[in-house]
Amino acid sequence: MCDNKSKTQWRRFVSGDNSAYDWLFNKYIRILYRYGLHFTSDGEAVKDCIHDIFTWLYKNRQRLVVPSNVKVYLFVSLKNRLLRYLHNNRMYEREEMEDLPFLLEPTVEDEYIDNEQFMRQKEMIERMLSIISPRQKEVIYYRFIQELQWDEVCKLMDLPYQSAQNLLQRALKKIRENFDFDDAYFQ
Repeated sequence: MCDNKSKTQWRRFVSGDNSAYDWLFNKYIRILYRYGLHFTSDGEAVKDCIHDIFTWLYKNRQRLVVPSNVKVYLFVSLKNRLLRYLHNNRMYEREEMEDLPFLLEPTVEDEYIDNEQFMRQKEMIERMLSIISPRQKEVIYYRFIQELQWDEVCKLMDLPYQSAQNLLQRALKKIRENFDFDDAYFQ
């Protein structure tokens, strides 16, 4: 899936908008850090490589094009930078790079970040749900939490199809009007 918001921000960034650069950095810093820890447990090296990437991007922004997927572009950039770093620091020889371990076990940082993000998202969802009616909460629960089909939602709520659709749309509209979805809670 391609993130259109990221592509829009990338376009603004290459046009000289520093706030777009900040947005991209803030959106991807944690994701990149967690990704980098799959190649090395040296968190400082990962941070240095991420810093190098964003510094390079900033210095070369006039020459950049909009990638088809910003996240993939940044992942490739970080992986390449980390591999160069590991080789240059004699952690791996060139012929060993193909067998570089990819660590899948969760790190302490992963668990901490997951817990922190979960708590922030939970608080945001609770605030969102506090502004809608009980029936709107119910339709959201059936449709998105239980992932029921519309005919099942209608049966449970004893509503015609169009009424159930309207109820959900009014709830989502109210939430969109009251909350900023560029918020880092959902990044």
